[in-house]
Amino acid sequence: MSQNHEQIGIIFDLDGTLLDSRDFFLHDIPQKIADHYGVEFSQLKQEKIAALLFEVFGGQKGGGKFLVLKVMWKVAKKFGVPWFKRINFLRITQDMYRQGISNIPLIEGVENTLVKLSENYNVIFGINTTGSYAEVFDRFKGRMEFLVQFSDNIISRDKVKYIKPSPEGIKILSKKWNIPMNRIIMVGDMKSDIVAGKSAGAITIGVTSGFYSKEMMEKVNPDLLLTDISQIPDNMELIMKKCG
Repeated sequence: MSQNHEQIGIIFDLDGTLLDSRDFFLHDIPQKIADHYGVEFSQLKQEKIAALLFEVFGGQKGGGKFLVLKVMWKVAKKFGVPWFKRINFLRITQDMYRQGISNIPLIEGVENTLVKLSENYNVIFGINTTGSYAEVFDRFKGRMEFLVQFSDNIISRDKVKYIKPSPEGIKILSKKWNIPMNRIIMVGDMKSDIVAGKSAGAITIGVTSGFYSKEMMEKVNPDLLLTDISQIPDNMELIMKKCG
């Protein structure tokens, strides 16, 4: 079967790219943990947690099984929770996570951006996330209509053997869509997104709407660096030139 050289596949990371998740993970959850245990949530603790998230989600190699549990176990250490109390800590933080996850807002302009791209270009959308399939849907409780435009093109950590920065998820969608890799665009806010895209041979767009600052993202060297995905339509002429 010949490949589709007309359509462009755009694959988005989820947290920090489509969803404005930074404060939820770096402030809201840690602050609730600190309040629960009666400890101070200092700037230093926030920086340590941020560094931990960058380490795990920004460059995790291998599979994603028990990824959230591994992260929260390490967070417990950052808060000085004794090892024999960490099972209870995991239960408490899991409840906090579930209570707040569906309230994370979309990045401003996301919905209009997807409409503009759909109306003006021959594109298909996908999601490639380190979250589990269930966690993706947890994020959109009460607003499931948003996910309709992604159809069944959602690659979660339980759909692949290796999570980002492995290119596996991108390759799965490229093959499914029958679109050559030079017409696939990977959009994300962390190193793992850009490394995955480059490893796959896709065009990469870095955004600073999530966990990485502009300076951090510049070091990763995406093909295009934007503030957020709302700037994609205005840059489509340049992007299409890169597609060849």
